[in-house]
Amino acid sequence: MTRARIDSHVRTLLNRRNEAIAAALADKVSLAALSAIVGIRAADVKRLGGAYQDLHFSGARQEWHLSGLDAIVRQLDAALEDKEAGVQRLRGDVIESLESGRMDIFRVAALTALPAERIRELMRPAAVH
Repeated sequence: MTRARIDSHVRTLLNRRNEAIAAALADKVSLAALSAIVGIRAADVKRLGGAYQDLHFSGARQEWHLSGLDAIVRQLDAALEDKEAGVQRLRGDVIESLESGRMDIFRVAALTALPAERIRELMRPAAVH
């Protein structure tokens, strides 16, 4: 349930972020300013904002848009950190269960409500960038 709650929270924040981007673009906030706040390329900002065609100029100031978007981005970053921490805890628990020999991968999959292939993915070492 915790994983589902965190995933739902991340999706909600992504939607809020994208809507805030679109509203800012409708109010003529520059792509460069939005890109700097969000931390993604200007082309991606434009693509995300372009998905919302029904927004019109509201007259809100650029600072208002940027501060609201900054707050959403900080919340999203925190939610993504929670999600990653949860994945690491799950990985540790899965490794412990499998190494103890008390459970096989299919039992772990059933208990975690994850497919066995996802359990196998968790077991692979993380790629180093």
